[in-house]
Amino acid sequence: MAQRWCVAFALSLLWIIASPELLDRSQCPIGCSCSFTDWFIRCSNASLSSLPAGIPQATVELDLQFNQLGSLLAASFPDLPELTTLFLGSNQVRRIEAGTFLGVKNLYHLHLDNNLLEEIPEGAFENLTNLVFLHLEHNRIAYLSPGAFSSLKRLSLLDLSHNLLTELSDQALGGLQQLRKLHLSANLIANLSARALPGNMRILYLDWNRLKSVPLAVRTSATLSSLDLSGNPIQELTSLSFGRKLSSLRQLFLENLCMENITSSTFKRLRRLEVLSLRNNSLESLSPLSSLKYLSTLYLTGNKWRCDCNLIWLRTWQKQVVRKDRSPVECSSPEALQGQQLANVELQKLTCPPFQTDSATTSSSTNAMPAISTLPSERLLLQAPTTLPITVFTAFVTSRMFSVAGTTTQNNPTSRLTTHETHYILEKYDPCLSDHISSIHIRTKDHTALVVTWSFSGDHDQFEVRYKSSVDQHILRVIGRLTEIELHHLQPGTDYRVCVIPQNENLLECVAPPAQQCATGRTEAQVPAQHNLALGIGITIALLALMALALFAFYKWRTRPFQFQRYYDEDGLLSRRQGTAQSKLTTEPVYENLEEDNQHVYMTAASQWPQEKIDCTPVVPSRFSSTPAYASL
Repeated sequence: MAQRWCVAFALSLLWIIASPELLDRSQCPIGCSCSFTDWFIRCSNASLSSLPAGIPQATVELDLQFNQLGSLLAASFPDLPELTTLFLGSNQVRRIEAGTFLGVKNLYHLHLDNNLLEEIPEGAFENLTNLVFLHLEHNRIAYLSPGAFSSLKRLSLLDLSHNLLTELSDQALGGLQQLRKLHLSANLIANLSARALPGNMRILYLDWNRLKSVPLAVRTSATLSSLDLSGNPIQELTSLSFGRKLSSLRQLFLENLCMENITSSTFKRLRRLEVLSLRNNSLESLSPLSSLKYLSTLYLTGNKWRCDCNLIWLRTWQKQVVRKDRSPVECSSPEALQGQQLANVELQKLTCPPFQTDSATTSSSTNAMPAISTLPSERLLLQAPTTLPITVFTAFVTSRMFSVAGTTTQNNPTSRLTTHETHYILEKYDPCLSDHISSIHIRTKDHTALVVTWSFSGDHDQFEVRYKSSVDQHILRVIGRLTEIELHHLQPGTDYRVCVIPQNENLLECVAPPAQQCATGRTEAQVPAQHNLALGIGITIALLALMALALFAFYKWRTRPFQFQRYYDEDGLLSRRQGTAQSKLTTEPVYENLEEDNQHVYMTAASQWPQEKIDCTPVVPSRFSSTPAYASL
């Protein structure tokens, strides 16, 4: 019995394994290949002019690419309730009729790319309420009629790139409430209506169109996180090019725009920008992007960079990023630095005017010293070992003091030079750049903060502020040409020594900054805790006394006898009698449950007296308004 059961089980397994092969042969449409394990029907490159007959209803994915379907008529597709993906690309489709896709109502992916469509008629995608991805790229669509996509309530991606669109009207994308990604690349779009884009857009491709400025519809897209405007004839970008509502933008691509200049305020409103691409423009310089605190990737290749003092900030920034993430910045000018990578250029060669190398031969009969650019960076040591021909380099000079063969000359570096003193050797300069910082002042703001101001010379836009007390020390890096900062979270009543050092290549060697670039300040002493405690106790006692007095007054008012007067007429004479009665009211309230309006009313015994009418309405003090007042914080 056990053997028979084992044989039956084995035969069942063989039948299960072999059954897909049998189904392939019996149910697969002619000219197609089928995989019934995945319910995938492949009919591409089958020279079909109409849909093949016999498509199983359980089909999940249907590939009809590279055929000659030509037109898609109404009710072309049979009832395929399980179909989620349909490929109709490269079929020379010129026309889609309304109701074409009624039989595939659960479609998730629809590919109509690389066809000859010139328009999308209203109702073409009727009943496709579950469609999420729609591909219409590489067609000839020149106009989008209003409501063409109105039934696609769940559409998330729409690809209309490489078409002939010239504009986008208000209702062209009407009804696409869930649209997140829109491809409009490589069209002829010169105008975008102010309300053309859906409200929840995340990613927008508008590259290689005919836009001359950033459209208003883009500037007001508050949810946009990625924007590509590359390849448009946009020659200038200002601070107004990107609106305040683009606060969520994290990626911006501005490649191939032929821009020659970008101001420092262009991106000041894009404070969350992480990726910025300026490749293949005509930029020679770039202002510091100090407002972009989250910037991590900057693409700058394909420009005509002039490597001078204006790019010192960029060189410093590149040194801080990982080498594999560093975008190459190749110097086009000056000639002495042409072809070099900015990150590899020595800092002292990034000068203004641009660094140059001039060759000059000096003989023993020369009495004049060669001209030296007195620009701040390095100190020169002059010696006269020989009279050989030499090469004079334009270099930075940070001091007016020159050592000449053991003799010191001040203010006039040529006064003691002889004809033999023509060989120049660069001396290592001050890593603290103390000559560039002056007028440091510190003032106290409160018991935990100090305000530091300073003045500087040169083109520095980054500084390192070191401040230390007797117990701790801190470093703060300042980006931008700031001359005033606030130091917070300091210890109360403590002296702090603050030094300001310009950012430079040898900053780590600046261990002990000289006194001229440092100052000392002291925070306010905090009020002792005992005083605060005593003040708090005093206020608490006063409040308790007021509460006790109020309770006593209330108790006296509740326990006093009620005074009443009664007037009556006896024997025709009006007489007045005055009597006193002790109130017998109980202090316990009586609650009555009212069924109407499902409310509870609070009542006392006094409110139930039929003889007397007592006004128990609370009187609101006049100084309190019946309308609540709100104070702005």
